[in-house]
Amino acid sequence: MVYLWGMALTFYTQSKKDYSPIWVRYRQHSIDAKARTTLYVETGRLKHNKILKHKATASSDAHQKMLIAEKNKALEIVKQQIELLEIKILSDLNNKKDTDIINSKWLTRTVQPRLADKTFIENFKEFIEQKKNLKPKTKKDLESIIKILKGYEDDKNVSLYLISINSEFKISFQDWSEKKGYSKATLKRHFAVIKTVCFHFEKQGEKISHYVKYLTQDIATQSKKQIFLTIDEIDTISNLKLEDQHLDNARDWLVLSFYIGQRHSDFNSLTKKNIYPDNTIRLTQDKTDVKVKIVITPKEQAIIDKYNGGFPKPLSVALYNQRIKKVSELAGLNEIITTTGNKGKTNGNKSGEVKKPKYELVSSHIGRRSFVTHFYGKMKTQDIMDQTGHKTESAFYTYLNEGRDFDVERVRESKIDAS
Repeated sequence: MVYLWGMALTFYTQSKKDYSPIWVRYRQHSIDAKARTTLYVETGRLKHNKILKHKATASSDAHQKMLIAEKNKALEIVKQQIELLEIKILSDLNNKKDTDIINSKWLTRTVQPRLADKTFIENFKEFIEQKKNLKPKTKKDLESIIKILKGYEDDKNVSLYLISINSEFKISFQDWSEKKGYSKATLKRHFAVIKTVCFHFEKQGEKISHYVKYLTQDIATQSKKQIFLTIDEIDTISNLKLEDQHLDNARDWLVLSFYIGQRHSDFNSLTKKNIYPDNTIRLTQDKTDVKVKIVITPKEQAIIDKYNGGFPKPLSVALYNQRIKKVSELAGLNEIITTTGNKGKTNGNKSGEVKKPKYELVSSHIGRRSFVTHFYGKMKTQDIMDQTGHKTESAFYTYLNEGRDFDVERVRESKIDAS
């Protein structure tokens, strides 16, 4: 708390969520003004105008110490930002006009000079509009990130601004993303785009946090043990009696992805229009713009018939991940798998390894991975690549961007035999 000429300036928080907005209170004689700043801090780490840093214990392992150091680095930045804001408030008080009325509205204008301007999402949309030559897929990817940021704002009950893309946002958004099931690699891509948007507007004279350049740092994307479903496991999942329609819908997508080998972004948008008279599914992959043709066998046909010649209802990747984990748990996929854990979440294991039941590791890409793993050696490798859209070591098939015109019936027969 700062006391000066009978004046008191206090910074405090009043939220019980993981990260709290920082408020400031100015008192002098009959004046008692309060305002919310654009700063955020980890809840419980700001008391009596002091930032309380984390301390490692004797039992803290290397990963936990690294996480503590990262959090303390963010707290140090908050401390510096509070000090700068304190200087600004005192300076504005000293330079105020005689006609200025010092109240909460004045204090708000002082600590939130850009709050009346566009939100970060509004700036993000403007960024897309300014980029005239974006490919449709790139534009779609950017718009999906906007939806993710809106979900974050709704869950956290906050509004993001350019200046609030800082160290606290990084930690908060990273925690939120992990709980939503997003991978470290996906999170890093999201931060990279957010960073680009911030720098774009900085060039136009907007103020951004100096921490923006560090958004993509210290996000481990090390490989984890890749798991896949066996044919027996997929059969068990197929035969599950599910009364919950949401789980039933997700289960059908999981089974279908095992047999067609597509990414979530591709199978999730399938409709009746993708089914052709030669009993194949044809689509242009969203990520690579590669055209693929997938033969339909009785396994896929059973699901298509269930949905009156179409496909299950589309699902967001977060909901899909959540529901197929539950389906896999109900199917008894309880085998304990040793895999690489996220930094700071290794339960004291210094090697960075964690043991989890298999169902917890099931995610949206497992169908595609399982397709390749199961059919490899049972079908011709190139037939598999033609259906997954994978590029071959030879540039030949990449050059023929329509893909090889394989024998549909021959591939169907070998695929049925392998099933």
